[in-house]
Amino acid sequence: MNRIVISTLVVAVLAGCSSAGPTATASQAATPTARASPSAQVNVFPTAVFAGLGDEPVSDELAAELQEVLDRSANGDGLTATVITPEGTWSGATGLAAGDRAMVPNDQMSITHITQTIVAAQVMQLVEAGELNLEDLAADRLPPGLEFDTNGATIADLLSHRSGLADTLFGPGQWESLMTDPLHAWTIEEELATVGPERTPAGESWEFVGTNYLLLALIIEHVTGRSVAEVLRSGVLSADGYERLIYQPDERPTEPIAMPSGAAADTFDEVGGSLPSLARVTAENAEANMASDAPSLARWFGAFGLGIWDRRYEYGSDSGALGLAGVADEGYRTAALCFQDPGIVVVVLANAAEHDVDTTAGDLWRAAST
Repeated sequence: MNRIVISTLVVAVLAGCSSAGPTATASQAATPTARASPSAQVNVFPTAVFAGLGDEPVSDELAAELQEVLDRSANGDGLTATVITPEGTWSGATGLAAGDRAMVPNDQMSITHITQTIVAAQVMQLVEAGELNLEDLAADRLPPGLEFDTNGATIADLLSHRSGLADTLFGPGQWESLMTDPLHAWTIEEELATVGPERTPAGESWEFVGTNYLLLALIIEHVTGRSVAEVLRSGVLSADGYERLIYQPDERPTEPIAMPSGAAADTFDEVGGSLPSLARVTAENAEANMASDAPSLARWFGAFGLGIWDRRYEYGSDSGALGLAGVADEGYRTAALCFQDPGIVVVVLANAAEHDVDTTAGDLWRAAST
């Protein structure tokens, strides 16, 4: 059974442990230090509740109710969703996936920034194995000769978005280039060159910055001597059922695929065989480059329970909601959440950048809770 330590503060260091990895030190290794999260109060995630969730189907009555909720919330957008409850699992779809093809529950889409929860879990597995330490300086774990100012940030600072680094891709014309040149494969050197010189003291304040996870990907590769995709496949994605949860562009989406904003299926090759595009996944790297279908992502969240954000402000303090939502401007929006009361996992994937996935996820949770 997986064990998870979760901080109740927004984006502290969060850990999920695969049954395939070492098991002796997870709760110690994952505890945020004072520097990583100055006032962190660490609570134990109710793993026994989520470990008891099963794959058997929910009742026909609940399935019909959840599908009705999904249909009602779509408002013309293409959606898939998976809900894992103590009573069983349901997956549904509505709207169009690509051109005039109807969406199906296992359509693959970009999961955008939810990528970070999976990368963070992999980093914590390396911490468990003794290959990394949360207090290691990032500069000491990066490839030599990188010539990048890491601002004295630690591994914990990168994980918790407290590095004080500037973000990538915000110089003149850089963001726009993702739209105008979708086939451009960004190199690490190009990505780091877009990071501005601004720095604030590491460990003192939180800011959601993709640079942190770009550096974590480099650290994973340098420490292990393997690509991030290979490490994930032998690590936190090694179990059955995660095959369609993929790390792009090393791994390529496979049919069925829901194109961004419902674009025609033949545009897949025009954007480089990645979702939403080759340019986007190489530029954002481990910040937001993964794709999945809803059942695979929900299965992962049920097993690892890695919530990177305290979402109780969105759903109410009694929900115990932990998770993350993400958006790709080219036409995807995603949400993955663990509701601790009564122990429900909800994943919503939309091939529409404007869809309110949080509201849809909340409506599905409430329907499954009654």
